[in-house]
Amino acid sequence: MKKIIFDTDIGCDCDDAGALAVVQEGVRAGLCSLLAVTVSTENPFSAACADAINLYYGNRVPVGQTLFAKSSEKYEKWYGKHVADKFDNGFISSRPEDAVRLLRRLLAQNEGEKITVAVIGSCSNVKMLIESEGDDISPLSGTELMKRSVDSLCLMGCYFPDKDLPQVVFADGYKMEAEYNIKEDVSAAQYLFKSCPVPVYLSHFTLGYFIKTGKRLMETDIKNPVAESYRVHSNGNRESWDLIAVYFAIMGENEVFRLSKRGTVHIDDQGISTFKEGEGSHYLILCNDYEKARERIDGAMTGEF
Repeated sequence: MKKIIFDTDIGCDCDDAGALAVVQEGVRAGLCSLLAVTVSTENPFSAACADAINLYYGNRVPVGQTLFAKSSEKYEKWYGKHVADKFDNGFISSRPEDAVRLLRRLLAQNEGEKITVAVIGSCSNVKMLIESEGDDISPLSGTELMKRSVDSLCLMGCYFPDKDLPQVVFADGYKMEAEYNIKEDVSAAQYLFKSCPVPVYLSHFTLGYFIKTGKRLMETDIKNPVAESYRVHSNGNRESWDLIAVYFAIMGENEVFRLSKRGTVHIDDQGISTFKEGEGSHYLILCNDYEKARERIDGAMTGEF
């Protein structure tokens, strides 16, 4: 059974909530276990949002967060606060434990099968984990703990323009060059791709852009905080960037998703990403059939794997 750590910037884009639904349904199906949620954003409502979703699924796990905003004003109109206010959770008046200490403890305690870390926000937490030194939890460094206890990272990030999606232009005229998760902490992304001691599997922007999901859950489980997240954020389907990363973390390669040849991702100082096949331990997740992928992801959100 797969062991999953879910590292997220939940509370801004609803695909993080959708991804957590996929993991929780994977737990229900006996395909994986969820060890913890770590929050990679400063959003003060993210931990409460994640905890509310976990409580709804009856599978509450530890939640960690290191970064916190000095002011919540920026985040008060996002769906994370809405979910935190509407659904029961344990972080209305308390802060979660430090994310890096939680990660170190889980890796130090792990026995047997290694852990897959799904990274669907910025790379901040993983960078701090890799950089961490021995402490009261373990004499091992973060790099050593990852080598010992982590199988791979399934990461949502990067934009690689291609013939199918050469340029993304948003409604406000903004032209994408650096993908959002990478741009949120460029130095952390640069560090991760240079220093991560385990393979990295990438759910990149173009892949999720063509696979839109979520409306099915909205229509079948209206009391679900994940369905509420989609209603507030998109009121319908949304691109499946984060959901693909966690689906692949659980299911791996199959007739729908496969891996590219190995290579190396490079992130420049503006957050622009490039991928070069050859030496390296980075892989792009590729799709064999977008319609089948949509059916699989929508199904996973509602417990049909």
